[in-house]
Amino acid sequence: MCINPHIIKTFLNLHCQFRKHEDYKVRNMVKCGLNIIINDHLVQHDGYYLVNSFIPPINTEAFRTVVKMVPGKGKNFFVNHTEGIRLAPISTYIAVTDKCMYHCWHCSASKFMKDATSNSQFSTLELKKIIAQLQRLGVAIIGFTGGEPLLREDLEELIASIDERSVSYIFTTGYKLTYQRALALKEAGLFGIAISLDSLDAQRHNGMRHNDHAYDYAVEAIKNAKKAGLYTMSQTVCTRELLINGGILKLALYLKKLEIDEMRIMEPLPCGALKNKLEEVLTDNEKEQLKQLHITLNRDSRYPKASVFPYFESAEQFGCGAGVQHSYIDGHGNFGPCDFIEPTFGNVLNENIQYIWVKMSKAINGPHCQCIAKNCDICKQLPRFYKLMRGYKK
Repeated sequence: MCINPHIIKTFLNLHCQFRKHEDYKVRNMVKCGLNIIINDHLVQHDGYYLVNSFIPPINTEAFRTVVKMVPGKGKNFFVNHTEGIRLAPISTYIAVTDKCMYHCWHCSASKFMKDATSNSQFSTLELKKIIAQLQRLGVAIIGFTGGEPLLREDLEELIASIDERSVSYIFTTGYKLTYQRALALKEAGLFGIAISLDSLDAQRHNGMRHNDHAYDYAVEAIKNAKKAGLYTMSQTVCTRELLINGGILKLALYLKKLEIDEMRIMEPLPCGALKNKLEEVLTDNEKEQLKQLHITLNRDSRYPKASVFPYFESAEQFGCGAGVQHSYIDGHGNFGPCDFIEPTFGNVLNENIQYIWVKMSKAINGPHCQCIAKNCDICKQLPRFYKLMRGYKK
């Protein structure tokens, strides 16, 4: 990876711009990079190098998009990088449909969910216009979620409309993902797919999803996605039970056997279907255990590469990037910081996306030390990633 010409060019250009500021030190950038990978490991897929699915592969034009979409020139360019100020979010997920055949226990978009026979969803043209605006804004990762995005028959057409400035992901239950469909999505340009799997116990998973075939669909989808050559991820909302009884480790062992590329693990958040079920939210101590899980999984070769959300969103890493590094468009076009936060800042169907983004990013005012969906008392200090880049000792 270190001798890849694309990567060398990207970081050399960044170095040449940063060095205009007297506070910039190469050693600080090295410390910053080491802090990212110390409890993680790089993976290679189709000739691309990934730290995790939160940023594009490092040797892609999409990663270069991430690097350059920061305001200012000369010294200001470096300062804005170290304060997390951006001209565009790194990622935007779009709920391309409200249709779903499941009723998931934790669904963040539960109030929007429609029966699978509903006709309420974006048109192909509307979505293509939204995608084009996001790419002009400088969004490097475009994710398709829902509802169940695989219900859209035009998904391949939408993915094919995305050029090299962005990479694309699908977030799905895995509902009836055949090998043929997975291959068609890959050929259309899809980079990766995340498939929900909440338990190694089929009955438990089916009960949490309220679908008798949910477990079989998910496992089959993982196998078909892998066979088609997609960067294949699992996605698990880690309950208290799964964390305490060791079920999450057993699930990780099984996913390793399926040769999953990345295991994404989230905590239950007080929104959507869990808005009035605060007992499901993990305690601070349990959240610390979940963060430690990220380290445990990534340091033990028996388990797959893992990306635990509370770990990345902690003060020791990147903090919460909602409205700064990340954003979300719901099934009605409302543009907000993420799908776990209800307030939105405008509607992309009748307002300019760049105008809405500027308004939102100013209101959020930089990355924060904890998930703002879980804690409204937002920590104003910068997370460690930015402090290391600037050279702050504390």
